Amino acid sequence: MENLTPEDKLEAAKFFYKAGDIDRSEFLLKSFLEHKEDHEAYFFLGLIENQRTNWQRGLYYFYRSVEINSEYGNPCNEIGILLLRMGRERESVYWLKKSLRCTLNDAPHISLFNLATLYKIWNRPERSLQYLHKAIVIKPDFEEAKRLREELNTGI
Repeated sequence: MENLTPEDKLEAAKFFYKAGDIDRSEFLLKSFLEHKEDHEAYFFLGLIENQRTNWQRGLYYFYRSVEINSEYGNPCNEIGILLLRMGRERESVYWLKKSLRCTLNDAPHISLFNLATLYKIWNRPERSLQYLHKAIVIKPDFEEAKRLREELNTGI
């Protein structure tokens, strides 16, 4: 692995993460970061820590990712989710909405779904349905969003 370029290490780290080998992924990400600061590398480290339920450490990596690239929406969404888990709902809304404003966001429908879930918790079904509609427009086969929409529609 010493012969790999830093970019090869990042790609290999993402491959191993997606394959479920988070230890190897973490090693490659940290090795990559010795050569170059990168928003995506910190994002994946945050995902790894999140999987390990090290939420504070995960938050650190997600915040670091956003510091490097403030237009990267994926870590903003993850920050929002973690803050929600920690009972910090108001802060969560800020980060989920920030995720939607970012120009680089692989899954805006997830941020919309998370906002819909938060508004459901706050007993604001009309607002929740607005976010679900937007999520389903982006991803028509988003079954979890369709189920939540149906649940909200039957409760109204």
